[in-house]
Amino acid sequence: MNPAQTLPICQGIQLVPVSILPDRLRPVFPYPAFNAVQSKCFESVFRSDDNFVLASPTGSGKTVILELAICRAIATNATGQYKIVYQAPTKALCAERQRDWAAKFTPVGLQCAELTGDSDASDVRNVQSANIIITTPEKWDSITRKWKDHEKLMRLIKVFLIDEVHILKEDRGAVLEAVVSRMKSIGTDVRFVALSATVPNFHDVAAWLGRSQSLPYEPAINEKFGEEFRPVKLRKHVCGYVYQGSNDFSFEKVLDAKLPEVIAKYSEGKPIMVFCATRASCLNTARLIASWWMSKHGPDRKWHPPTKQLYLHNKDLRDTVASGVAFHHAGLDLDDRTQVEKGFLGGDINVICCTSTLAVGVNLPCHLVIIKNTVTYTNEGLQEYSDLEMMQMLGRAGRPQFDDTAVAVIMTRQVKARRYEMMVTGQELLESKLHSNLIDHMNAEIGLGTIRDLVSARKWLTGTFLYVRLQQNPGHYKLEGSSSGQKVEDLVDDICFRDITLLREHNLVSGEEYFRCTEFGHAMARYYVHFETMKVFMGIQSKATPSEIVSHAIDKIIKATLTI
Repeated sequence: MNPAQTLPICQGIQLVPVSILPDRLRPVFPYPAFNAVQSKCFESVFRSDDNFVLASPTGSGKTVILELAICRAIATNATGQYKIVYQAPTKALCAERQRDWAAKFTPVGLQCAELTGDSDASDVRNVQSANIIITTPEKWDSITRKWKDHEKLMRLIKVFLIDEVHILKEDRGAVLEAVVSRMKSIGTDVRFVALSATVPNFHDVAAWLGRSQSLPYEPAINEKFGEEFRPVKLRKHVCGYVYQGSNDFSFEKVLDAKLPEVIAKYSEGKPIMVFCATRASCLNTARLIASWWMSKHGPDRKWHPPTKQLYLHNKDLRDTVASGVAFHHAGLDLDDRTQVEKGFLGGDINVICCTSTLAVGVNLPCHLVIIKNTVTYTNEGLQEYSDLEMMQMLGRAGRPQFDDTAVAVIMTRQVKARRYEMMVTGQELLESKLHSNLIDHMNAEIGLGTIRDLVSARKWLTGTFLYVRLQQNPGHYKLEGSSSGQKVEDLVDDICFRDITLLREHNLVSGEEYFRCTEFGHAMARYYVHFETMKVFMGIQSKATPSEIVSHAIDKIIKATLTI
């Protein structure tokens, strides 16, 4: 979407012309004016150094808000001695942002460096010379756990950009929360700008970040925009199907029977993407749709066959493409994947059956997105998609240059339907996950020196998103040792005392009034060992044989299982 596109709801919002920017920054935005969302946020983001939170739907131009914050840093740091950190939850998003921003900001004198899980020591050196550091929460956690080794680097950070901040509610959101709380506590004057999908309590994120370092107890400036600001109106449907069994592969057959009906009802003869759980499901679903299309005649066929031949290596792919249907996954030859993408963009392929990886990094918008079952295959087997994956897949629906409307259909079990209805309508509350492994993060902060005693432990914990949500919804967090009606302040004190006592008892932390990590505690933080696992290690006798170590570990696992 051209960010200058006037959205229907922008009546009453004065669009800000790009010409208002300094001359050297105008090439970053090669269009005449900012759209309604960007114009409404312009003063807060570009004319201020206060923290800022934006909740807005996919496709409304949120990324430009981050770019305006970068431009503010350029305009107000004449010496060039500063760094900007951009944090996104996936490597694919980081790679996409690296490509885009390297092209945009190199001409104005900024260098971008990507630091993700695949990076090595040379990338860390590149980061030291870069202005914009593009990374994931996990990688930045790894770097900042050693922040004293990189103290000079940390002190240069002026802006911290958080994309998809709503991942706070997912398991890996605890890492994001710990990282941001650590950046807040390091003592540098960092500006935070966070983007979120529409969630009902985005103001809690603003309360967590605070307005600025000097006004930490005032909420960050924040703006919320509804679905009416989406350039292509997206109709979302959650279809729940009754199924008594527990086998998701058998449930696929139920969905196979329903899929043609969904396509017939919502496709309007326009491009379709069907997201499938596995590579095998991509192939089988493509065959099913191609066979269904072949069985129809004349106007009952919802799309036309290809007008030209596509040169493909995969025989199964050649068979389905004859009906305007393709499949796409990482197991396909790169040339075949490229041909499928080109064929889809060119109109010779009308349906792609794909895995969720196609939702990120490849610009293939469509009219209808179908998520066929809400599970995906991982190393641990079939698991529910994360909310982020779901939103990325749904975000493929909508072609601003062709359509005014788009459709997304989620096909799932009836028992899960309510949860997904809450998610797609933005009614699901954002809750913290930090409590699930709080002691691990507390040990890391002691190792860094962020936590030195009970007073600083309390200060660190009250600076987390968990603390904000404990005040709003204490019943959601079943914390060990908490009692009904207990004041949040008292609960925080109890948590700090309990966790530090446990770390001391297992020789991970030493000191009564002032705390410091032992060598074991430092190893636990540096190598990301969970506390329960560390307890097993600490129980192993010195000079134990490998068989004794295994026997000890198995014994601990059996005892833990019996306790559960």
